[in-house]
Amino acid sequence: MIIALTGTPGTGKTTVCEVIKEHSQYKKQYGIIDVNKIVLSEKLYTGKDEARDTYEADMDKLKERIELEIRKVPHGMDIIMEGHLSHMLPVDAIIVLRAHPVALRKRLGKRKNYSFEKVRENANAEALDVILVESVELNKNVFEINTTDKNLFSVVKSVISIIEGIKQGKVPEEFLPGKINWIEMVEMD
Repeated sequence: MIIALTGTPGTGKTTVCEVIKEHSQYKKQYGIIDVNKIVLSEKLYTGKDEARDTYEADMDKLKERIELEIRKVPHGMDIIMEGHLSHMLPVDAIIVLRAHPVALRKRLGKRKNYSFEKVRENANAEALDVILVESVELNKNVFEINTTDKNLFSVVKSVISIIEGIKQGKVPEEFLPGKINWIEMVEMD
């Protein structure tokens, strides 16, 4: 099974995957593919948006490259593709990590490479459900986890619970999208 673990920057995707990669049980069960790392290290982008300080990924080249990475994962392992673009790739299900825009601002504000405008843009994208909406438009198996007040291991357990539930043919109802609403947090200019 191939799962996209996506969400606005700062929601916890990389940290969750680091725990899964290091956990004795999980690392034998799940192969992790870091989508952003592949885009940047292999220059799979068409250009850079200087104003927004972001790269524009070449999705066709990325899809081809990801297919090669998937073939490297040992047979029998499930694959978690991590990154804020992973939901745009062919996957069986999508898990969107979410965080309250105020908490997200605090998390992203600690990153040296994030300007005030970039922090604001990402907080607004989270409040507007941008990645969740894209995910729902692309896949019928979408789930969301609010990471705002959860500790890391609780988030990891939720991710694993969703994946294992899907594999058993169960719909993890508590994680179905539509329960999180932060629209009032959008900042208007």
